[in-house]
Amino acid sequence: MKRRLTRDFLIRNIPIEIFNLLEESAKQHNRSKTQEAIVALTTGLSIHGHRIKQPKPFKWRQKISGQFIEKAIDEGRA
Repeated sequence: MKRRLTRDFLIRNIPIEIFNLLEESAKQHNRSKTQEAIVALTTGLSIHGHRIKQPKPFKWRQKISGQFIEKAIDEGRA
């Protein structure tokens, strides 16, 4: 029998809303929270499908000054 390689991974300070959703989903699918988290990560990262293409980081061309921020707030863009 072929043995799968695994690693331990600890996630701390999970927002309670996410924890509750994970726990509820695990109960619905009759899985442990660990198994449900693995499924969620696999699905979210598209490990068994195509990789999610990450966008390039946005580079702002204009220097953001306090004056720029104040003008944006005055114009209702904040």
